[in-house]
Amino acid sequence: MGLFNLPEPLFALIDMALAAALPPALRLIIWAAIAGAGTLLLYRLLSPQRAIAEAKREARAARQQLQHFDGEFADAAPLIAAQFRTAFRHLGLVLLPSLVAALPLIALLSWLEVDYSRTLPAADHPPAVRVVPASVLPEWVTESSAPRLRLHDGATELADIPITKPVPRVEKRQWWNWLIANPLGYLPGDSAVERVEIDLAPIAYLPFGPAWMRSWLAIFLPTMIAISLLTWRWARVE
Repeated sequence: MGLFNLPEPLFALIDMALAAALPPALRLIIWAAIAGAGTLLLYRLLSPQRAIAEAKREARAARQQLQHFDGEFADAAPLIAAQFRTAFRHLGLVLLPSLVAALPLIALLSWLEVDYSRTLPAADHPPAVRVVPASVLPEWVTESSAPRLRLHDGATELADIPITKPVPRVEKRQWWNWLIANPLGYLPGDSAVERVEIDLAPIAYLPFGPAWMRSWLAIFLPTMIAISLLTWRWARVE
């Protein structure tokens, strides 16, 4: 489990409770509202709002002084330095709180991408599977409750992967997997198989538009942005 996967049991528990009464599209709207409001309010809590407001006023004043300066360029050096100094002070005050406030959002997005992006195929409709190298043969097995993908070279079994989540790619462990893990696990480091790509059907949440407009992001992102703007105005976030 990666660092950003740690909150997933909590997300799944909340989603299971919501699923008792709401369809997936409405659950996405709720998750987007939580993400939009929660990220802004967490940033407000973590950031020094008074100091940021003062830094913004100083930066605004420095810009105005430079705009109204009507002298030699050499004489403008102190004003230019003041503008850079106030701008970097503002940036220094907001950077760390912004990064920390974004961490729960990244965790939520990684979970939604797995649980709301694609669906597992029916037992009698195995998906297309591409293996690298192509000499490795895939076999989709549905003998148990969860399908399995067995890889072999005609004589020897090379991997047996339980398909417990609709994840379209399995490969060897990479350095970034300590941040976001693959729910299906990884191929052994010494395996002859480099990667496996599974053609899973995307879930369409909208009945119109191209395929990329029908994904969960088409509902989540506009809702999150709208809620973020409302929260920014309501909470007077600097």
